[in-house]
Amino acid sequence: MAVNGRGIPDYTVRRSSRRRTIEIQVRPDSVRVLAPTRVAQSRIDQLVSEKTDWIITRQRELRLRMPLCPSPVILDQGSQLLWLGESLTLDVIVDQPETRINLSSDRIQLMLSRRIRKSRPDAIKEQLELWHRQQAQCYFEQRVSEWSAHMKLSPSAVVVRSYRRKWGCCNSRGVVSFNWLLIMAPATIIDYVIVHELSHLKQMNHSPRFWQEVSRFYPDYADAKAWLNSNGTRLQWPPVDINSRV
Repeated sequence: MAVNGRGIPDYTVRRSSRRRTIEIQVRPDSVRVLAPTRVAQSRIDQLVSEKTDWIITRQRELRLRMPLCPSPVILDQGSQLLWLGESLTLDVIVDQPETRINLSSDRIQLMLSRRIRKSRPDAIKEQLELWHRQQAQCYFEQRVSEWSAHMKLSPSAVVVRSYRRKWGCCNSRGVVSFNWLLIMAPATIIDYVIVHELSHLKQMNHSPRFWQEVSRFYPDYADAKAWLNSNGTRLQWPPVDINSRV
């Protein structure tokens, strides 16, 4: 772990006028401090200094728990793709009048237009990613609408985008955003992430009240969090080798 010139671990700070306490978030390769806007930098440095031993120990634990990440695969005929937690077989048909993708219970059929001039691997990867993103947007909009009605909440918009280190986000404008890679996860896991982000419309923090709100609508949230911790690295694009089901 890197130590800066002040003799404390390197970390980033995220300040918020809504926050009332200081929180240290430790990840395998980084440390972030969440702090109220008016807290002095010297107070943050002091707290991080006091917690240095704990930070080092926690990062070691997290690194040991990190699963080995499978290598990306080249997509082509017979490749296995995850879709809502199920492993589907890819069929590729070339030289078609137009590009189209059909989904069945156990297969994804990609029909590639003869007008595409990219290499076969690039064309397959690009078209499948575009389709996954489009389908994720539709799916999340539908499920957010259903959960919002159930929870009696009204997000201002639903956005699907790419995130490196998180599955969802809710901002102060009421926009809920989701990582499109979640379309590969089981529907129950997606529902947890939706409930999690919608709950932030009431509690813009991770306080006990926030988790009480989550548990009202998703009592098994701890199991869903554990699933994401164990299987999240397999939700990647390009896809990884998925010999076993998730």
